[in-house]
Amino acid sequence: MKAAVEEQSALMELQRIDSAIMAANNRLKNLPEHDQIKAIQTRLAAGAAELAVAEAELADVAIDLRRSEVDVEQVADRMKKDEARLAAGTGSPKDLETLQHELVTLAKRKAELEDGELEIMMRHDAAKEKVATLKSDEEGLVKLELELNIRIENAKTEIAQEIALRQSERTLVLPKIGSELLDLYTKIAAKEGGVGAALLVGNKCDGCHLAINAIEVERIKTLASDEVLRCEECRRILVRI
Repeated sequence: MKAAVEEQSALMELQRIDSAIMAANNRLKNLPEHDQIKAIQTRLAAGAAELAVAEAELADVAIDLRRSEVDVEQVADRMKKDEARLAAGTGSPKDLETLQHELVTLAKRKAELEDGELEIMMRHDAAKEKVATLKSDEEGLVKLELELNIRIENAKTEIAQEIALRQSERTLVLPKIGSELLDLYTKIAAKEGGVGAALLVGNKCDGCHLAINAIEVERIKTLASDEVLRCEECRRILVRI
């Protein structure tokens, strides 16, 4: 096959454009934000499960705390009544003595209940803080996911603009290439990962990066400049520089 030097140069320009489009599409498919969002969603799922457990624990402790408060209130009310009766001095000496003993017992019981209440309050505060922390973490992750989605949309817009520009360049280059050479390029590119043409740099194919044997190199030197070359290894079109 023969093709003018200008046509072969245009083919390499087409390859440059196509390679740029492929690179842009590859960047679009492999935006790092996608993996980051997946990691965030995994953490959100785990965090939601942990938050559900923490909220259940907080609810249980809140019930325990309310029960403890009621117990303390009941003992305190009983003490107030007994103290009022004792202060009034009504009743026999034996009854008053019994009231005094009961007040001592109630005071001891109240102190024990208050100690227990304090312990439950500490557990309640810890459980409440854990829930607050988990909710704060969740809010932070949701916010980060939103920011990453915005970055993805911005990247998509930027890459789409780049691809549109390359497509415009491609439209201008295509008329400079004959149909026969273009068809050959298209077929090879489909088989070779989008690379149908490569430069011959010294004695190496810039497509497969393999050296061409000396005999073939000497043969190429004798060929006319409009002769279309093919790499013996990868079969890509070779364009001399």
